[in-house]
Amino acid sequence: MSFQYLFDNATAIGIDKKPTVAQSITRDNTVRSLARGGATWRFSVTMPDGMPYDDWRSELAALDQLDRTTTDTIKLNNSGYTSWFTSYRGVVSPITGWTATVATSTTINAIATGTTPTSGDIILKAGDLVQLGASGNTYTVVADVVHPATTATLNRPITETGSGIALTVGPECSFDVVCVTFPSWTIFARNQLKWNGSFVFYEVVR
Repeated sequence: MSFQYLFDNATAIGIDKKPTVAQSITRDNTVRSLARGGATWRFSVTMPDGMPYDDWRSELAALDQLDRTTTDTIKLNNSGYTSWFTSYRGVVSPITGWTATVATSTTINAIATGTTPTSGDIILKAGDLVQLGASGNTYTVVADVVHPATTATLNRPITETGSGIALTVGPECSFDVVCVTFPSWTIFARNQLKWNGSFVFYEVVR
């Protein structure tokens, strides 16, 4: 049993990846903002009500064991998501065998794809997910990358370093997460299960 089961069967998934920001407003209404870093992914996972309790007994026992102390790896690659939620939106095929080099704190360059794109082809589109290395962090591309350009700006500071790093694109990008809110559950109408709230997961930065 893995937390992946919850992501695969959720009725709703909320995502918050905004950085921590401190703001102050002076008496003349001047606003000052300062980014405190972070931009950690947070997921709110809502499960459906009414699932048969007797079907869930084994899953509940396994979830209780994972609790709020276990780091687990999840992907947003359920077949119901991959066509619209985490799909790759560029035009290069296949999306395997890619590499890139960390250029600055928020950019990667020397993006090399498995095939040679044609000038004007969109290599990466704003909103695409990319993961640096087999066990690196997952980032969001913030602006289109159009061939012959090979540099992408990402949504937060990059923790990985090096050149020729394997680049995972799209639904197969993964996240290490830990559950910080584990809702209780109720049995109703004899054999139906209801969760009293949503599961909340925080990314564990690799």
